[in-house]
Amino acid sequence: MRTAVDPARIVICAELPGSMHAAARAGLARCGGRPRCAVNWAGGPEAIAAAVPVGAGDEVGLAIAPEWLDSRRTLRERIATARRFAPDLATAVLRGPRPLDHHALLVAEGIRIVVVETFGTEQRGGRRPAPAGWECRNPVWGLWEVRAARESGRGPWGWINGPLSRPRRGALRILQVGTVPMGPNGPLSTRFERYTAWAERRQAGNTARVVTLSDLATTLSRGGAMPLAGSVLKAA
Repeated sequence: MRTAVDPARIVICAELPGSMHAAARAGLARCGGRPRCAVNWAGGPEAIAAAVPVGAGDEVGLAIAPEWLDSRRTLRERIATARRFAPDLATAVLRGPRPLDHHALLVAEGIRIVVVETFGTEQRGGRRPAPAGWECRNPVWGLWEVRAARESGRGPWGWINGPLSRPRRGALRILQVGTVPMGPNGPLSTRFERYTAWAERRQAGNTARVVTLSDLATTLSRGGAMPLAGSVLKAA
């Protein structure tokens, strides 16, 4: 079980550009070559095909387009296409106000955890409870939804309560960076640099641990206990 002295868990999610030319692919590979915290890159099947393999320590997942949820067949086909390039694909991100759907299908297709911006109607039935204070839920066995930190408003209260406010020990913070343009030498995003630098400082100060979504899925399956080592599912 978690205790009051546990470090916070931080997950950084960034989206791959829709077009990954040769220079962008080289920049993404170099991105993992310098010391920094792990990043979860998400993209459609085409972006994943161009991006895999990502840098050491990073992870790649599927960016679910909201319109895919209109059709079980479309969702299944897009997951299958992405898995051709990332056989161990087990994580996904859904941006926007639409709640996640087709939970049983996602489990059947090997997806263990999905970052969302909103939760849908709570379903009945016995499932594993979320750790206290974590914005996540287990809608069906084998799948977790975790909610991204809300964007900060303007003014001093936005900074105090925003995604880069100091996390309390034992808390969970999911940071959405958004789409990160990629140049030949790495990311071309001040937001990406700001978010990763913030997470690195927290980790260096031993107040937080930056984990991947696969690490987090393992932690949740243990009831909030820290996994023994690094991510167990990486893109190949």
